[in-house]
Amino acid sequence: MYLKALEIQGFKSFPEKTVLTFAEDITAIVGPNGSGKSNISDAIRWVMGEQSTKALRGTKMEDVIFDGTAKRKGMGFAEVSLVLDNADHIFDLEETEVMVTRRYYRSGESEYFINRRSARLRDINELFMDTGLGREGYSNIGQGKIDEILSVKSADRREVFEEAAGISRFRHRKEEAERKLARTEENLVRIKDKIDELELQVGPLQKQSEKAKKFLILRDELRGLEISVWLEQLEKIRVSGIKVLNDYEAAVRDKEAAQAELQTLYQAAEGFAAAIRDKDLETDLVRFALSQQETDVSELESAIAVIKNQIQNNLENTQRIQRELSQQEGRTGSITAQIAEGQAKIQRIEQEMEALREGLNQKAQAAEEAGRTAGTLADELEALRRKQAMETASAADARALLSALTAAAQELFDREEAVGKELIGQKERLEELAAGRDEVEGELAAAREEKDSLDNVISGYTLRLNGREKKVQDAQEAYRGLQMDQNNLISRIHMLAEMEKLYEGYSKSVKLVMGEAERGGLPGIHGPVAGLLHVPDEYAVAIEIALGSAMQNLVVDTEDNAKRAIGYLKRRDGGRCTFLPLDAIRGRTFQDAAVVDEPGFVGLGDELITFDKQYATVFSSLLGGIVIAQDLDRAVDIARKYGYRFKIVTLDGQVVNPGGSMTGGSVSRGAGILSRANELERLNAQKGDLEEKLRQSAKTLEEANRERTAAAYELETAQAQRREQENAVLQLTERLESAQRALQEARQHQEVLQEELDRIRARSAQTQTDTQQAKDRIEALEGSAAAFQAQAETKAQGQTQLQQTLAELSRQMAEGNAQLASMEGEKA
Repeated sequence: MYLKALEIQGFKSFPEKTVLTFAEDITAIVGPNGSGKSNISDAIRWVMGEQSTKALRGTKMEDVIFDGTAKRKGMGFAEVSLVLDNADHIFDLEETEVMVTRRYYRSGESEYFINRRSARLRDINELFMDTGLGREGYSNIGQGKIDEILSVKSADRREVFEEAAGISRFRHRKEEAERKLARTEENLVRIKDKIDELELQVGPLQKQSEKAKKFLILRDELRGLEISVWLEQLEKIRVSGIKVLNDYEAAVRDKEAAQAELQTLYQAAEGFAAAIRDKDLETDLVRFALSQQETDVSELESAIAVIKNQIQNNLENTQRIQRELSQQEGRTGSITAQIAEGQAKIQRIEQEMEALREGLNQKAQAAEEAGRTAGTLADELEALRRKQAMETASAADARALLSALTAAAQELFDREEAVGKELIGQKERLEELAAGRDEVEGELAAAREEKDSLDNVISGYTLRLNGREKKVQDAQEAYRGLQMDQNNLISRIHMLAEMEKLYEGYSKSVKLVMGEAERGGLPGIHGPVAGLLHVPDEYAVAIEIALGSAMQNLVVDTEDNAKRAIGYLKRRDGGRCTFLPLDAIRGRTFQDAAVVDEPGFVGLGDELITFDKQYATVFSSLLGGIVIAQDLDRAVDIARKYGYRFKIVTLDGQVVNPGGSMTGGSVSRGAGILSRANELERLNAQKGDLEEKLRQSAKTLEEANRERTAAAYELETAQAQRREQENAVLQLTERLESAQRALQEARQHQEVLQEELDRIRARSAQTQTDTQQAKDRIEALEGSAAAFQAQAETKAQGQTQLQQTLAELSRQMAEGNAQLASMEGEKA
């Protein structure tokens, strides 16, 4: 036995499809703790049919499926395939390589495959039996297994030796056969119990059947009565419907009249409402006019009260003025003298003030002239200083600009160098990105080609699967048809067998005698005549007509047996029956032997049947004198020729009686007792053929199911590969798009860098020009500022002298103004 390979996907720590190829030079699998070594042995044990989750180091069977990590989602199924070498045909298979596969879904469904053909767990176990493999084998031994074998009971240890000796398969088959036998015996016991129960139920069921028939008759009568009641109710409903319709029409007319009257009232109400609104408007106008008049009255009353107050005040003022005038008449003389003296003093002060104003005006003119001169000098000095400051500030700005231009020039030089290096690196990166993009494009084209190839393969597998599905459906339909035929046949056989068993078709007396004989109460009873012979189908009708009621005659050993049976019938009031004692019945010898040469002669009745030799006299007595003819015409010819001396029966059941009378008509084929026995025999023969066809059909259906499962497995495998390829195409497409975006961004960045480099070079040239101009401007501004400074110093000396003169004039004017203010006060 040689283990060639192990394929694992989704099992425990193997999410990806992993193929372990065991070459002949591989001895062991090594690795650190937690690397998954034990998972490999668990996978081998699991694929060989292990059902114990404890043996697989888990709590439930779903634990064997990869459950996912923080970065990867879990799998939906676990699949393990074990590839074994079968070159020596250790396994009973034609292939030189055996591949056993087990697949388990999270939903709990489990699938097994042998060489990609669907199989059962039982098939897997039987395949590995007597090879040392399998879940009970001794080739896969885990930790503590040796101690367990040594410590178990001898009966359990025996299984290991049986596996090694190669007889475990037969032990399993024996145990299974014993289980089947036990179940069959239990089923037989249950069937017998059911039969006994059904026999007890026959009587009550018959009564129930009669009740059911009576119920059906009464139900039909009830249905007729219900129909009559319904018709009468429908007529009443129709009459009441006409009355309701008339009432409805009258109510509609009343409603229309009431609506018309209501509409008239609504219109009159609207007219009254309009008149009320007009009256309300007039009332509002009158109320407004009244309010306005009340307001005017209030204003007039207020005006009257004000005028009255003014009159009263004027009267009081007139009286007060008259009193003051009478008081002033006595003071007029003294005031006139004071006025004259004050006017003379005012004239003297005004003359002094006039002289002082003239002096102040002269000094003010001199001060104004000096101020104008000083202001002119100050303006000129300020203008020179501003010019000097401007030139100095411009020179400082020019120096700052020169410094900034110098720093900018150095910065531009550094940036130009950096941009140049970055541009070179960007060109190299562009080449790398272009090469990577070309590589991804090649991989994408290969992946798409592989995907198209898988699409073609899947199309082929799909067509094959459809064909296998059609084959399975045809096989299922054929199998179901055969099952239906078998069920019908079994039902027919069961019915006929039950009729035979219950002597259906026989008289009550025959049933009673046979029932008592089977219970052992009447010895020597052989059975009815019809049950002691066998007749071919083509003669069944003729023999049945020939025997007539004699078919129900009972054959017994002796006359005493017959008397005992007759006594039993009398006691039970079971009717009458004819008995044929073997010790008393004598055979019949047919006298007209020449009839065998007549046209249409078929044979004598007892010659066309088969029976036991001990009944020869019975059937000779019953049928030995009856001729079987081809048809009625031949029978009539034979009867005429031989003077109607014997009974003739045709194959279709027509009878020419001795003496010339004829009996005939239609005969129901297959409804007689003899036909029933023949039909039962024929159906039993058909049952064997049908069972063989059913076995062949089941085998065909099983093979079709296996082929369909294999095709579905191949299709599913191809679809899984296509999904993987589609994922690869999507990933490569994303990589290609990413590479193209990166390449485009790199090109745009290169263009930006080139534009920036051009701008830097242009700015460097402009900076050099601006630097030279700034230097020239600094020299010019510094010379101009020195000239303005000299002029400002000269102007400053003249301004100082004018300021001293102006200060003296201001002091004198202040003193004159103070004296003038004193005179103004004295004048006042």
